[in-house]
Amino acid sequence: MKKSRHIIAGLLAFLLLLLLGGCGPASTRGELPEGHIWVTDYLGREVAVPQNPQYVACLFSPATHIIAMLGDAGKMVAIPGGNTRDVLFVEIFPSVLQARTPKGSGTVNIEELFKDPVPQVIFLDAATIHDERMMKNLEAFGVPIVAVGFYSVEELKYNVALLGQIMGREERAAAYNAYLDEKLEMVASRIGNMPNSDKKIVYHAVNELLRTTVTNTVSGEIIPQAGIILSGSKATDDDESDRDNYKNFITLEQLFIWDPEYIIINGEDVYDYIYSERGSKLHSLSAYKNGKIYLLPMGISRWGHPHSTEGPLTLIWLAKLMHPELFADIDMGEEVKDFYRRFWGAELDDEMVEQMLSGRGLRSWPVFEMP
Repeated sequence: MKKSRHIIAGLLAFLLLLLLGGCGPASTRGELPEGHIWVTDYLGREVAVPQNPQYVACLFSPATHIIAMLGDAGKMVAIPGGNTRDVLFVEIFPSVLQARTPKGSGTVNIEELFKDPVPQVIFLDAATIHDERMMKNLEAFGVPIVAVGFYSVEELKYNVALLGQIMGREERAAAYNAYLDEKLEMVASRIGNMPNSDKKIVYHAVNELLRTTVTNTVSGEIIPQAGIILSGSKATDDDESDRDNYKNFITLEQLFIWDPEYIIINGEDVYDYIYSERGSKLHSLSAYKNGKIYLLPMGISRWGHPHSTEGPLTLIWLAKLMHPELFADIDMGEEVKDFYRRFWGAELDDEMVEQMLSGRGLRSWPVFEMP
């Protein structure tokens, strides 16, 4: 498995060089109509697409966020329904409410997807592309399909560059990738070679109390860089067809055995459950007794979520929370305002920033119950 990961990493580095340096010799890919380019997608497939298309379908939520971040939210004619539950995303980009929502529960409504205006490019997750029957139905319409997916920082940067190339937004894409590198380097320069004895033991509840971090995801890579040791995190296998659906579940007994120093949570419903009488069985945990359970912030996406584009902010917030003495000069509110101004074109007021950092009221959550 380690060998295969090195091969995949090398391939991604090679593809990134191709993407940033051009699309390769036309003679090896064939002639294209004017205004079209060849791109190499996340799965290594060479796809001919119109550059700067006017209508696109994003059937993978992270692609929706990236396209909006690049400045083309108004070009999305189809998105996943889940994107419309993100309050801030809809507030900044109200046009997304006019987009169709043809994908739900892993299936695609073909008729809904290809209504007018018909998308000129479709962005899909790897799991759907590996569904041969679905792909046969989609490919019958002759619209190019580009695979999008990322499970590491380098893969995130590759996908941002890829979508930037297709949408004619290369400079915006490069600016985001440079910002991501800058913040990673800033935190690394302060955390340094921190011994494990000084790192904080943290359990990350991802949407559910007993679902936790997958190591080979963007969040699984970024969170430990804040001087954290994650309890219960583990990697997926290398099966691309299943990685998008992979979830790392634990048992309640394991959580009590680990008894982490801190618990960080995506989902106010889970947080409220722990602090209710219904969650009283959890009140013997050290994190509860010591007041070290924290609700992760929520912005365009859920901070710390496996496919969040807000990883840089998640890293800074966690590093400042866990090691305040190293990040005393960091004003989290200003970091948030700067990020949203630069990459989302939004001027956030203090009230909105406070709400984001509280992690409350910016996404519709179900009422959590222990299974």
